[in-house]
Amino acid sequence: MKGNGLFSKYILFILGIISLMPGMAYSQTFKHYQGIANKAGDYEVIDAAYDCLRQKTHVYDYYIALPSGGSKDLSLPFSGYSGDGADLEPRGYFRWYNYDTDKASAQLKAYSVSTLLQRMKDTHGIDKGLIAYNLSSKPNRNLVGAVYTRPADASWSGETIACDVSRYVDGCSGTSFEHEPTLSIRYIFHIMPAEKMADDIKQKLLETGRDRDYTYEDGKGVSAGLKDGGASMTLRLNQNDVTNYYFHPMNNINTHHVFAEDEKYKIKESDFSTEVVQATQVQWRVYNSDKTQFVWWTHKGGSFAPRFFDLSLNILNNTGTNAWCDLNGRGVSSKQTFKYGDRIYVVAIAKSSSGQMCPIANFTCQLFNQYPMTADELKTSGQNTRLNSYLEDHYRPVNIVSFDDDDEEQTLLAPTSPDDNQDRLPSKWSKRSYGFVYRELMNSAPAGNMYVNPKHSPLHGEYGLYKSANIKGKSGWGYSGTDSYLWWPTAQLYDRTYENTNGTQYGHFLYIDAADESRQIAEADFKADLCVGSQVIFSAAIADMTTGAERPQLMFKLYGVNYDENNQETERRLLHSFSSGNFSGNRQGADGDNVGKWYQVYGKMVLQKESGVNNFTDFKLVVDNMCKSTSGADYAFDDLRIYTKASKVDIIQSSPICPGKNTAKDASLSTTILLKLRALQETMAALADNTEKKLYFRFVDAEGNPAENVNYGTTENPNYQWGTTTIYNYVDETKTVDGKPMYEKINDEWNVVLANRYFNLQSNQTYYVSFAFDEEGITDKTQLKWGKPSDVCSLYSTNFQMVQQKVLVTDANGSITTTVTIPCDDNATPEYNIKAQLQTVDQNNGGSIQLNGVLYNWYVDDATTPILQNSAEFKNVPLGVGDHTIRVIPTTGSSTITQGGVDYQICLDEMSFKLRVVKNGPQLNLGLPDVAYPNNYARTVRIGLPQVALLAEQEAKGKGGYISVPISGENLVAANSTRLYFVKAGGKDQLDPSQYTNVMYLSATNDPAYQNRIGESLTLATLQDNYIMSKSSQLKLKFTPQTGDASSASKNVQLHEGYWYEGVLIFREDGSHGTTVLCSGEVYIRFAVVPEYATWNPTANSKMSAAWNNDKNWRRSAHTELYKNENQYTDYTSGGYVPMKFTKVTIPNLSGLYFPSLGYIAYQKSTGIATKLSNAKGDAATANIQYDMLAKWDASAADHGLNAEGNLECETFYGNTCDQIYFKPGAELLNQCYLIYNKAWVEKQMKPNTWYALTSPLQDTYAGDIYVPAASGRQESEAFEPISFSSPVNNRITSPVYQRSWDDASAEEVTLDGRYDAYDYAGTGITFENQKLNALSAHWSHVYNKVDRKYQPLEGMAIRMGDKYTVGNASDVLLRLPKADTQYTYVSASQQQSTLSENVDKQNAYRLVVNADAQENALGKMSYSLVNKLSDGNNYYLVGNPYMATLSMYKFLKANPSLQSSFYVYEGGVLKLYNQLDMATITYESKNDVKISPMQSFFVRLKDGQSASQLNFTSAMTVDREVFGGGKTASDEEQGEDNITLTLTAASASGYRSRSRIVLDASASEDYDDAEDAQLLYDAQLKEVPVVYTVAGDEAVAMNTLPDVDWLPLGVVGKSSSVGLKIDGISRLSSPLYLYDAATRKYQELKEEEEVKVMANEHGRYFLTQTRSTTGIEDAEVGESDVKIYSPARGLIVVSKVNGPLLNKVEVYTLDGKLVAAKKAAGAVSVSIPVSSSSQTVYIIRVSLMDTQTVITKKLSLR
Repeated sequence: MKGNGLFSKYILFILGIISLMPGMAYSQTFKHYQGIANKAGDYEVIDAAYDCLRQKTHVYDYYIALPSGGSKDLSLPFSGYSGDGADLEPRGYFRWYNYDTDKASAQLKAYSVSTLLQRMKDTHGIDKGLIAYNLSSKPNRNLVGAVYTRPADASWSGETIACDVSRYVDGCSGTSFEHEPTLSIRYIFHIMPAEKMADDIKQKLLETGRDRDYTYEDGKGVSAGLKDGGASMTLRLNQNDVTNYYFHPMNNINTHHVFAEDEKYKIKESDFSTEVVQATQVQWRVYNSDKTQFVWWTHKGGSFAPRFFDLSLNILNNTGTNAWCDLNGRGVSSKQTFKYGDRIYVVAIAKSSSGQMCPIANFTCQLFNQYPMTADELKTSGQNTRLNSYLEDHYRPVNIVSFDDDDEEQTLLAPTSPDDNQDRLPSKWSKRSYGFVYRELMNSAPAGNMYVNPKHSPLHGEYGLYKSANIKGKSGWGYSGTDSYLWWPTAQLYDRTYENTNGTQYGHFLYIDAADESRQIAEADFKADLCVGSQVIFSAAIADMTTGAERPQLMFKLYGVNYDENNQETERRLLHSFSSGNFSGNRQGADGDNVGKWYQVYGKMVLQKESGVNNFTDFKLVVDNMCKSTSGADYAFDDLRIYTKASKVDIIQSSPICPGKNTAKDASLSTTILLKLRALQETMAALADNTEKKLYFRFVDAEGNPAENVNYGTTENPNYQWGTTTIYNYVDETKTVDGKPMYEKINDEWNVVLANRYFNLQSNQTYYVSFAFDEEGITDKTQLKWGKPSDVCSLYSTNFQMVQQKVLVTDANGSITTTVTIPCDDNATPEYNIKAQLQTVDQNNGGSIQLNGVLYNWYVDDATTPILQNSAEFKNVPLGVGDHTIRVIPTTGSSTITQGGVDYQICLDEMSFKLRVVKNGPQLNLGLPDVAYPNNYARTVRIGLPQVALLAEQEAKGKGGYISVPISGENLVAANSTRLYFVKAGGKDQLDPSQYTNVMYLSATNDPAYQNRIGESLTLATLQDNYIMSKSSQLKLKFTPQTGDASSASKNVQLHEGYWYEGVLIFREDGSHGTTVLCSGEVYIRFAVVPEYATWNPTANSKMSAAWNNDKNWRRSAHTELYKNENQYTDYTSGGYVPMKFTKVTIPNLSGLYFPSLGYIAYQKSTGIATKLSNAKGDAATANIQYDMLAKWDASAADHGLNAEGNLECETFYGNTCDQIYFKPGAELLNQCYLIYNKAWVEKQMKPNTWYALTSPLQDTYAGDIYVPAASGRQESEAFEPISFSSPVNNRITSPVYQRSWDDASAEEVTLDGRYDAYDYAGTGITFENQKLNALSAHWSHVYNKVDRKYQPLEGMAIRMGDKYTVGNASDVLLRLPKADTQYTYVSASQQQSTLSENVDKQNAYRLVVNADAQENALGKMSYSLVNKLSDGNNYYLVGNPYMATLSMYKFLKANPSLQSSFYVYEGGVLKLYNQLDMATITYESKNDVKISPMQSFFVRLKDGQSASQLNFTSAMTVDREVFGGGKTASDEEQGEDNITLTLTAASASGYRSRSRIVLDASASEDYDDAEDAQLLYDAQLKEVPVVYTVAGDEAVAMNTLPDVDWLPLGVVGKSSSVGLKIDGISRLSSPLYLYDAATRKYQELKEEEEVKVMANEHGRYFLTQTRSTTGIEDAEVGESDVKIYSPARGLIVVSKVNGPLLNKVEVYTLDGKLVAAKKAAGAVSVSIPVSSSSQTVYIIRVSLMDTQTVITKKLSLR
C-alpha cells in the first residue's frame, strides 16, 4: 500500500504538470462582469452581439517595438517578476488578450511551461485568451507571463494586447469561475513594427519650426526646486525598458545636434542610415546655456539604470576640466559652471550594443531654490510668498484637487471606523494609472497574511483615499495589521482639509504605493486664457510614508488640451513640467525624521512663445510618479492648488501706507511711497516684436475707466493723460527710468522697469495699469490697443490697491480668528493663544504680504499701559466677556524687518483689531445635521424681502410667519437640562425669570444705517417663545415689521437688500451640574438679504471672475435698467448676493468685463452640500457659500413653499439659479444649459431700415412677436413684465417690420381678402440685356406678415425694423422677446381692424431653445436638420447661433467637417464673406477665429461632393466674447508672408461697398476648389450694394485663389450703373496689373489706391490680366482655356473669349441632349444666356468660334 501511495502521488503530480502546460484550457466558461464600481451593464462595448466587452477600470499603456521575426516578453510591473516574485503583488486574476477584439491573440503564448495561464472560452465558443486566477504563489513571469511574436506578414502594422489584473477574486474564488472579478488595472501593450518607431524617431529629428517637438520624446521645459547642489531631480525616458527603442543609426552624432541653431550643426536627412538597430544603453548629454558645449554620461545598467538620469548642480559642476566638448566634438579646456536659474539642455541618445547612436529625448531644464518645505519651515524661514494665503491673494485660483469630492458619497465628517476612514469608490478611471483598493472586497482576495492581502491598504501599484493614517481604532498602527491596515511608519497623518480647518473637517488624501514607472497619479483640468508671459503657479502637499530607500519624487506636467464637440480629448500637448526633486536629500533634516509630515511642493512656470500656450484655452495638470523603484516610494498626496496670472506687469510699492494715512490727502507721503512698474524683459521684447517701441501707460479704476487726476508728468509740467517709456530688444544696464536703474536681474532673469516714481492714487481703491504700444498713423492715442484684464493677451498689470499696513489676527494654527473662549468660572485661568500677522508691502513681487513673528506691545481697549510687552502672541490674558479693541504697536525699533533674507518696510504706528470674548458655556449649533462646518464659519441664512413679506402676510392671517432655522446639535454642561432659556445680556450667572426674553438683538451688520447703532439693543427678530426644549430641531424666528425706516427713533431693524445682519441669542440651561458654574451660552446667526432684482457686475475687485456663484459679481439692480419709476423702486448703493429662486437677474452688455460662465455643481449624496461650485473656467464661488442655508421658495406654488404651519424652512445652498433672466442687448451667458430658471427675456438692438439675419434663442417665437412701440421704436416697458400688443402703443402700419424666410415655400402674405404665397420663385431681379438676372436672393421669400409663422430653433430669418419713411423717433430700435400674446389680429393698410386673427401656442415662450441639463459634462447639444431644407439650385443653409454666448466658427466648422470653411453673415445690412479659416490643423488659435454673436444667423454650404443630415452644435463651441481674439473678415485678414493678396473694393456713389479677394498661390488650382475659393452669395434685396466678383472655373466667387492673374473675368452685380473699383495689394506684384475692357478693347493699368470706373451688370466684359498683347489679341492662339464659361448668378450663364478668334455661337443643352437655349454671338467677346428656373441644374454648353472650325464643349453646374 505504501508503494501504491507513492505511485498515486506520482500520477497526481504528472497530471498536475499536464494541467499546467501552456495551451491547456479551463473547463469553466468565461463571462464578463462590470465590477462593483460601475453600474450594471456599464461596459466599453466592442461587439455586444457576441459579448465582446471591456470592464471599465484604470489603465496604463506601454509601447513595444518589434523587429521582423522578433519576440518580446510583455513584462508586468511586479517586484521580482523576472525571478520568484514578491509579496504585495496581485494574485487574484490575470487575463491576456487582444484589446481591440476582446478575443485571444494568435501571437500570444505563455512565457514558461510552468505557467498557470490557460485558455478559456465564453458561451459563444470564443477563445477569450490566457487566464489565471486565485494564485497561491507570488506572481512572476514563469507563472503569469506572456510572450508576443511578430507575425511574418509583411503588411503587419501592429497589434494591441491587454492584460487585465486584479488582486481580487470576487466571482472567481477557489476553483469556480462565475465571472471575471472586479479589475484592479488594465495594462495595455501597443505593439508596433520596429521600422515604424525608427522612422518616427528620425522624422521628429528632421521637423522644423519653433513649436515643434525636437525629438521623439520631447520633455519641453522642466523646472525643479532643489535645496542645494547635492539635491537632484530625475529625468527619465517614457519606456520602462531601453531595449524597447529601435532607431536608424545617426552619423555625425558628435557634430550634428538636436538644439543646433547654426545650419552647420543641424541634423540632416543624410545623417541617417536605413538600418534599424535596438538600443541597449543611453548616453545622457548635457549642453550649456548657450548650447555651444556639451558633456555626457553613458548609462549601461547596474546602479545606473539607462532610462534614468539624476540631474543636480553638483554633477554638472564637478565634471572634469577636459570633459566638455564643442559642437565639433572636440574637447575644450574650459570648465562650465551652472547656478540656479541657468538653462540646462539635456538630450538622451539611444545607443546600440555596437555603439550606434541616435537622439530620442530632450529636456530644457532650470533649477531653482524652491525645495519642499513644511508650513512651519516656510514661516520660520520667511517664505511667505509660498503660503496659501499669499497665493490666494495674489493669483487667480483655477482648480483645487483635495480628493474630498471624488464621488458623491464622501463627507467631511470625522472617521468613526476603519471602513469609513477609507473611501468606498475609486476615482474616475482616467484620473489615475494605478489600481484601486476596494474596502468591500478586502475579504475577496487569495488567502494569505497582510503582505499577501493588506486589506484596506494598497499593494505595489495601487492607491486608496483615506481620512487618516495610524489612528488606532480608525486607521491602524504601523505594519502590525491593526484595524486591517498596513502602514510602514507609525507617524499619524490627517488629510490637509483637517489641517486647514483646525480639525473641524475631515477630508481625504490619496495614498499610493508607487510603481517604478512614470505613471499618472492625479490630474486637474482647468480653463484659462493664457498668453506669452502668463504664469501658472501650483502648490501641492506630499507626505513621505515610507521606511524604504526610495523617497517620493513627482513630476507636475502642464498640457494644453483640445476637445471635440462632444468634449472628447483630441489633442494633448506638453507645455512645461515641474519636478519636486527627489525628497531624499531635498529636505531639511534626515529622511527618517521627516516621515508623516506634510511638505509643500511649490512651482511656478512663466510661459513664453516656445511653449505654444497661445493655441489653447483648455489645460490639464498631470501629476506623475517619478520614483525609480518600489523599494519605498509610499507617500500621501493632497491639496493640489493651481493658480494663474495673466497680467504681465507687476506693481511694486516701495513702502506701506501707515495706518490712518491716505496717499491722496497726505502730501508728506509723496516723496516716500513709490510705485515700480516691472515686467520680464523677454516678454516685453517679444510683445514689441523685438524692435524698439514707444510704450504708453495709464492707471485704470475698477470700473474700467482711466483714473482721474493722476499726474504722469511733473509738478511744473503736469500730464494727466498717460505716461510713456521705451521698450528695447536688448538689456543696457546703464539705462535709467525716473532716475533709477531700468533693468533688474531677479532669479537670473532680466526684468525691465517701466516706471518708478510717486503717483497720486487713492487708498482703498482698486486699479490696474493699462499699456499700449505706439502705432504708426494713430495720432489720437486713446485709440491705441490699450490692455485690459478681459483681453488676456493684451498688456496690462495685475489689479492692485495701495497697500496700507494693518494687523491680521490668527489662532495658533494660522487661521483667521475674531473670537476667543474663556472658562465660565471667572477664577479659572483662560487658555487661548492668538497671533498678530503684520500685513505690509511685498517689495519683491508686488502687492501685500503677511509677516509672522513680529514683536508688539499689546493694549486692551483704552488702556495706556501695555498688558503684554515685546511679544508676538496674545496668550491667556484675562478679559471680560464682550467685544474688545486690541491695539498693537511694533517694537522692532526699526522700519525694516528682515525675514527669509528679504528686507520689508513697515510703519511703527499703532494698529488695532476687534476681539470677541465668550464664555465656555453651553453650545447651540445652528445648521443642518450631519454637516461638518468649517472653523470660524458664520452660520448664515440667505433670504429675500419677498420671503420676509410672505411671512408677514402669514402673520397677519394668524398663521405662522416664522423662518425656521435648523439646529444641528447642542453641547450642554448639565445632563439634566431640559430647556434652554433665552435671556437678556448682562444678566446673572443663574436662571432668573426677570431676565427671560424672546428678542434676537442685532450684534453686527455691514448696513451703514445700523453700523453705528449696535450698542442700542436693536431688535432684529423675535422668537416664538423665550425658551426651546433640549434637543429641538428648529429655531423659529420672526422678523420685526418691515414698515418703518432706519431712523434713530425706531428700535426695529429694517432690512435692506444687499446687506447682512447678524443677530445674537444668549441662553442658559435649566439644569445643574454639582458646584460647576453654569454660565450662559451665545448663538449667532447671520441673515444675508438677497436682492429681488440683481445685475451681473464683475469688476476688478472680484479679480475679473466669471463665477455666477460668487457674491462679488452681483449688485442690486438700478431702476433705470429695469425701466421702473423712482417712486416704485428706490436705488441705493449696496453689495450683491448670488441669485436665489425668487431673483430676477439682468445681464447687461459689458465692455472689457467677463460675462457669467456656469459650471457643473456636484452635491454630497447624504447632506446635499455642494462639493463643486466653481464654473467651467475654474472661477471660485464665494468662500464657504455651500454651507449657507437658504430660505425655501417655490415660484410655481401658490403658497411659494410655505410648510403646513405657514412658516418657511431652510434648505441647502443651490447654485446656477434664478427666477427670471433678462439679457440686455449684447449680453451673454456661457454654458447656459446649467442655468435653473423659470423665464428668460432677450433684447436685440437694431439700426432702422437695415436688414439683419437673426435667430430666436427662445422657443415659441412667431413672426407676429416682432413689434415695438410705434412712437419710440424702443421696448422700454418695465422689465420682467408681460408684453402684449396694444393698439394705442403698437402699430404694424406706421411702424412696420419686414421679415423674410430663407428658402421657405410656406411663407404667406395675408390680406383681408385672402392670402397668397410669398415665396420668391422668380427673384426680385436685376435687368441685364433685357433679361431677368435671378441672383441667389431668389431663395429669400418676399416680406410677409403671416403672424403665426413660427420660427423654429436654429432657424435663420431676415428682419428689417421700419424703413426710411417710418423709423420712429429712435436712432436704434429695441426689440424685446418674448411677447405674451396668444392671438394676433390683422389690420388693413388703412389701419382697418378686421376679424381675421390667428391663435398662437406660447406654452414655452419664456424658455430658451437650449434645454437645461445639470449633468456633469453637459454640452447643451442642439442639431439642425438639413433634410429637405433647400430647393433646387440653392446651396446655402441659413442657420442661427442657438446659444446666448459667442459661437466660435472654428469650433463649429471643426465639428461639422462636411461644411466649407467659407461662410457669409449680415453685418451692417451687408452680406460679408468670412473666408478660409485654417481647418487643416487641430490646434485651435483664437486669433484666426471668427465669432458669431447670440441671436445671429449665418450662411453655410456643404463641400462639393459632401453630404450631411444635420449640423451639430454644443456649448463647447462657445467662447467668452470679451477674451476672444478672433473676428477678422475676409477683407481684414492680414496677407501671408508668401502669398500675395489683392483686395477688390466696389463702391457706389451713395457709399455702399463690397469686397472680394484674390490670393496668388503657385500651388493653387485655376478651377473652382471649395478648399481654396468661396462662392459668391448675392442678395438682391440689397441691390444698393454693388457686389464685385471674379471667376474660378465656372463659379462666380468672392474669394479666388489661383496661381496667377491671367485673363481673369471680373464683374459687378448691383443697382448702380457705374461703380468705382479699387484694388489693394498691387504694389506687391512683380509686373503691372491691367483691367481689360472687352467692349472697348482697351487696357487700363491699375495702380495702388487708385479708383477706376466700371459698369455694373456687364458680365463677361471685364478681365484682369498681367499679360498685355502687343500685336493685337486677334493674333493669339486658340485654346480651350481661353474660353470662360461660368454662372455668376442663379439662372444666368456667361461665356466670354478675349484671346484669338471670338465667339460665334453658344448653345445650351440638357444632359439628355435637349436644346434649351441658343444665342448667336457674331464676334462678341461675351454672351449672357438666361435659363429659366427648373429642376435641371447641370447643362452642356457648346461654343463655336469665329473663322475656325473649333467647337468647345463643357459641362456646367448652374446656380
